[in-house]
Order: sequence, then structure tokens, then C-alpha cells
Amino acid sequence: ENGYILSTAGAGIAEGVSSSLNPAMNRLKNSYIQFSLNNWLDNIQGSQTAFYWGDEIPQSISIQSWNAKNISLWGENPASEPLGTFGVHYISASYSISHNLKTPYRFGMCIQTHYSHLFSESMSSISFNIGALFPINSFIQAGVVLKNIGYESTNNIKADLPTEVGLGLALTLPLNISLLTDVIHISEHGMDTRIGFKTHWRLINLHAGTSINNKRNANALGFSFNYRSWSISYGIYNHENSNLGMPQFFDIRRYI
Repeated sequence: ENGYILSTAGAGIAEGVSSSLNPAMNRLKNSYIQFSLNNWLDNIQGSQTAFYWGDEIPQSISIQSWNAKNISLWGENPASEPLGTFGVHYISASYSISHNLKTPYRFGMCIQTHYSHLFSESMSSISFNIGALFPINSFIQAGVVLKNIGYESTNNIKADLPTEVGLGLALTLPLNISLLTDVIHISEHGMDTRIGFKTHWRLINLHAGTSINNKRNANALGFSFNYRSWSISYGIYNHENSNLGMPQFFDIRRYI
């Protein structure tokens, strides 16, 4: 993930600019390299390095990691002091490719693998995402995505991953503003509705979004600054449980 995705609360299935939202991507004007520094809930630290390239056939490769140290360990009956501390380590890698298949539409596929370690247990997984973009007219585009087709393995025991099915619309409004609306069904969490907007101005752009679920609501905002071949983005995510902190992502992008 990166600051732009965080700042729109994960909306953008139909926008066609990020393979992590939908592997079906629009044609790239310029290739770029991006590095992200991420701070998630409860001060979990992470980073992502991504490379996007290709014009007719956009492709991307991404490596992401998360690390948490000194997490307090409590017993069944928590006392005034924790029993100790522990750490969690997570790393993932993905490759995405998109093509029009000689149609007016865009189709994409992503393969990704994950590895995490907690206490003495290790978990690994491999999965596929597939998606498509359907231009409706000059200012409306629809998108669909199916995520987590695969399995995870913990101590050599395989289990299916929670699947996600999402539908989205991207609308181009006057004043160079995009409105993004998504409806996503997550097999373990039910329906999630996301609404976001972003500007497409020359130097400074604004992003905002909201995510609504029957278990939790969240709001996000951010900005990006463009100068020549560089772009800097920042996103912050505000959710209902403020005790866990506010996730913040910071990106640096270099167009090549």
C-alpha cells in the first residue's frame, strides 16, 4: 500500500492507476519508481518499493514489509504488567500485468506471495487477483476486481484465503476532480463501501475518502506535490479506535 491509497480510504477500483487496488491498469504515460514509508496501527512500521513500467502493456512489481517489535504479551487474566514482549515480521512480493486483449477494455492479473513469522509459527501464502476496467463514456469508467484466489499454509496446514469481490465507478468531474465509489464484499467482514475524491492539478493535489462497514467506519485525507519528474504523497487514516493510533503513509516517486 502507499500514501495515495490510504488517503482515499482504499477507494479506486475503477481508476486504473494502482495494481494493488485493481491489476487492470490504464496505459502509463511514464514509468516510475516509488518508495513508501508506512506507519500502521499500534505503531507497526513498514515500507514498500514499487516499479511501474509499460505503455500498451502496463506492468508493476512491488515488495512490501511490515515489522512490529516489543508488542506487549498479556495472559488470560491481564495484570498490571505484561508477561513479556514479542515481534511480528511480514514480507510480500507481487507482479501485475494489464492488457486490452484487442478490446476497448483493460484486463489485468496479479500474482503475489506472502510470508510472516509470529512466535514460533510461520505462515506463507500465494494468491492471484484478477480485474477489469470498462470505459462507459468520456467521464465514467467502471471496474471490477476479484482478490485472494489462493491459499495460505501454516505449519504445513493449508487453508483458503478470505476472498474479496469489488465493483467501482470513477467519474471525472469539472475542475479536474475525480469521484471514486466502490462496493466491496469481503468474505470474513461483509460489505464495505468506500467513497473518495482526488484533484488533478499541476503542482498540489488533494485526496480524501471514507470507508463504511457495519463493524467500523474510517475517514482519510492526504495530498501530493508534483515537481518536474518527482512526486511526494502523504496520507493519514482516522478510524474509530484512536487508542491504536492513526496510520500515516509517506511516498516518494521518481518518473523515468
